Amino acid sequence: MMLEHFKGDEIFVKKILDYQNQAQNYQKMILTPFYNPHEQEIIHKVIGTHDLMVKSYGGFLNAENQRMIICPDFYEITDDDFEVVVVEVVYNCQFGKLLHKDVLGALMSLGIKREHIGDIYDSEHLYFSCSCQTYTYIQNHLKQIKRSKIHLEIVKEKIEIEHQYHVKTFFISSWRLDKIVSTLFHISRQNANEAIRAGFVKVNHKEVEEVSFLCHNNDMISLKRHGRVKIVDEEKRSRQGSYVVKGYFYK
Repeated sequence: MMLEHFKGDEIFVKKILDYQNQAQNYQKMILTPFYNPHEQEIIHKVIGTHDLMVKSYGGFLNAENQRMIICPDFYEITDDDFEVVVVEVVYNCQFGKLLHKDVLGALMSLGIKREHIGDIYDSEHLYFSCSCQTYTYIQNHLKQIKRSKIHLEIVKEKIEIEHQYHVKTFFISSWRLDKIVSTLFHISRQNANEAIRAGFVKVNHKEVEEVSFLCHNNDMISLKRHGRVKIVDEEKRSRQGSYVVKGYFYK
């Protein structure tokens, strides 16, 4: 019955139910990989109470991707139990500034799965979080990103993620996903449809492959290789009857 409430996420839910069984019946502490906010929400819904505790930590303050611990509620959990490190990427910017996508691409090229990497934060300095075990491998193998030689330093102080945006105003005639994607990312409706059906579009961190899916105010829309944007309804209409929305594009 539970799986009916999580259409499209059945495999993930089965994994979480197995975690629940191990924690409840064998009194184990289960440490998960990094999960995005959509997956974190599923875990909280699936676990409920059941005399279990769910804690999360991503290394940064305001971390989006976090590791989670599922365990009996008598455990005492500290940040160290999550086995997460925050790492600064130190480099000379003579070859240009390294960006979020550059770091992610370099890490993926090492064969590291996305679930072993937390947030990548590009501010005045460049940081990422990862599991302690993964860091050992990264430290030994990641020596260069693009044309820049780099070295890595573990950061001990708490770093708060503060997102920056550039904002654009749009007029949309419909809240259908294909129309939203086409408008926000300046691509044709056909290309938007193809991207959605190919699984390249996420709404609130979840893949959505229905072109007619209806978006809502404050939804986060992401398109592979194009970035992500939060849409905010201005509660206004144009003279032609279109909705006036602002898109907050993540820098």
